[in-house]
Amino acid sequence: MNVNASGPFPVHAFTPRLRALGALLHAGVLGTLCYFTVLLFRDVLAGSQETQPGPLAAGLAVGGLLPLIALRLLRLGTRATVTVRPEGLVLTQPGGAHFEIPFEALASVRPWWLPIPGPGLTLMLRTGRAFDYGLELQDPVPLLTAMGPLGAAREHPLVRYAQARSAKWRRRWYDWLLKYGLVPGVIAAIFFRAHQYISFGGAFGEWQMYGLQAYLLTFVRTWLPVFLALLLFGCFWRALAEALCFAAAWLGPRWARHVRTGAEWTCRGLYYIALPAFLAMRLLA
Repeated sequence: MNVNASGPFPVHAFTPRLRALGALLHAGVLGTLCYFTVLLFRDVLAGSQETQPGPLAAGLAVGGLLPLIALRLLRLGTRATVTVRPEGLVLTQPGGAHFEIPFEALASVRPWWLPIPGPGLTLMLRTGRAFDYGLELQDPVPLLTAMGPLGAAREHPLVRYAQARSAKWRRRWYDWLLKYGLVPGVIAAIFFRAHQYISFGGAFGEWQMYGLQAYLLTFVRTWLPVFLALLLFGCFWRALAEALCFAAAWLGPRWARHVRTGAEWTCRGLYYIALPAFLAMRLLA
């Protein structure tokens, strides 16, 4: 097999049990977000407020944040690299442990049929068994391409889905700061200022009457439901976008990147433009 050396490619090497644990944690986070999103939309449609911010925040912390932290730690503990050499693959784990898999021993490379806890590959051996470690990586295409004929799975719809997602859904620290810091803070500040003028006759009326602690506590009480509502609103549209992109990867793999681009910009438009405009109309009304 004519394959040039390339790599190393960063991966997460999961044993079947660790992958099952990661999938369970990932499913727990998704289930929690879906459950509370349904509760939020139920309140919006009914015009009620049965779901209070305190229990909602506690539920998201226990069912969403803690499993997310555990999943992050699991990924840190499974970091590894794969190097493609002319004679085969070398999986290197922290501490120097490595496994050499000759190409002659490999029968095929299969994408994970369900990308949980992330997109990944299973190395099938000629003995009929799977290699002890599954390889999770955000974009499997470079590794599959480096593997030559054994990398035919790069045309698989699931691989196309992962490639498009990796290229168009990259979050940096300032993206998170803008989305979950600045935007909720600005919207909460608008509602908070309106409340201060209506209830206390000025922007700092509550501070002057009851002190700084009461003033800040009122702001937190205003900010928390805004932050939680925006979080669940974003998760709702993200779920729809991922379902659309996943379906597009199966129905038309060549269009996966274009559908992903459209879905990402639609989510941004709904979050940064449509939602603030809707809230502004409600406030002015």
